[in-house]
Amino acid sequence: MKQEFLFNLSHPETDAFLEYKRKREPAFDFRSIPASSGVYGIHPYPAMFHFRVVRQLLSQFSSKSQWVFDPFMGSGVAAVESLIHQRHFIGYDINPLAVLIAKVRTTPLPRALLSRTLQHLIAHFPRIAPTPINFRNIHYWFDDATIEKLSQLRQAIFHLEDSAIRNFFLVSFAETVRRVSRTKYNEFKLLRKKQETSQDVLQTFQATSLRNIDLLTRFYRSHPASTSTVILQEQNILHNPPLENESIDLVLTSPPYGDSRTTVAYGQFSRLALQWLGIEERVDKTSLGSKACEITSDLPSPLLYHSLEKIEARDEKRAREVFAFYKDLLAAIRTIGAIVKPGGHVCFVVGNRRVKEIELPTDKISADFFESVGFTHLQTIVRAISNKRMPSENSPSNVKGKKSSTMRYEYIVVLQKQ
Repeated sequence: MKQEFLFNLSHPETDAFLEYKRKREPAFDFRSIPASSGVYGIHPYPAMFHFRVVRQLLSQFSSKSQWVFDPFMGSGVAAVESLIHQRHFIGYDINPLAVLIAKVRTTPLPRALLSRTLQHLIAHFPRIAPTPINFRNIHYWFDDATIEKLSQLRQAIFHLEDSAIRNFFLVSFAETVRRVSRTKYNEFKLLRKKQETSQDVLQTFQATSLRNIDLLTRFYRSHPASTSTVILQEQNILHNPPLENESIDLVLTSPPYGDSRTTVAYGQFSRLALQWLGIEERVDKTSLGSKACEITSDLPSPLLYHSLEKIEARDEKRAREVFAFYKDLLAAIRTIGAIVKPGGHVCFVVGNRRVKEIELPTDKISADFFESVGFTHLQTIVRAISNKRMPSENSPSNVKGKKSSTMRYEYIVVLQKQ
């Protein structure tokens, strides 16, 4: 089998780049439009779907009143786009913080009500006795004065009776936690700042809340929400979710690019906020590829095994970790495949990561997996990544000074159920 062009996949000038039904589409790059525009600026989130990509795919592959499913919904970009474009939506994610952010982004609320509530919180929270809170390394990440103020603010928000209002300010609180901590704010892994700096809890929360009020209300004034059903759940697609077979018209999703340890550490990004919200963080322990396993020969993609052989020759342990991710990915695809209606579509947005300097063609591997459960691979649209919150370089070998470029392109694998 001729697969030796595998090392050249990251160069769009080569013929190999356009193998596997790939088509380079610069119109999908949206370079001048930040992914965090509008309501999507409420709480940062790693590797966020670009809303214009979602909007385009919704338009091409679904119709009004149809059901859209995102089993890796993250912070709810597909949920918002479905709501404002009259599609019914079901979204799952294993990250409680992501589900909370998605709920806030999909819940229009009156500006006057939010402003009054903020004024109430600012006026009353200093009088609240701080509720004792403790978790591992709390004093490593926060000084004593910050802990006291966050405890008071947390208690004041929990006292809000309306769940939608409470969720809104909990998301502002979650971002405040990151900003006033000793973490490097622009990193999604937990890294402590080298120099001690402090931000006022009250001022940070107020500024964050005012910005979020403006983002939410302006967005829904320009993009009125429909009456479509939106269901958002903390749910793992690998754990037999309660969805009927052949009930979904379009699956529109972007799964993790690889295991959380070596790609995007969603759990680390969310950990401090979740701990302050009293929620145990298990994201990185339950994500795709989190459980090691031995390599077997039963996954339906020869190209995957071709790549694994090259990785195994350099590092057997890493090869097993890569295999574990794809084994879980196949399990997810089998579940997804069963719930799509005949004739329905899947838009599977992936990145082709590098392991031991070998690029893994996840777009082709995913197409192989879907074809094994009754789908036809129609096309793979290639777009440049320009707005995702991801590092441009990493250090995969952990050798000081030795860097490797990370993913520059995203692959939208479009499939149809037979």
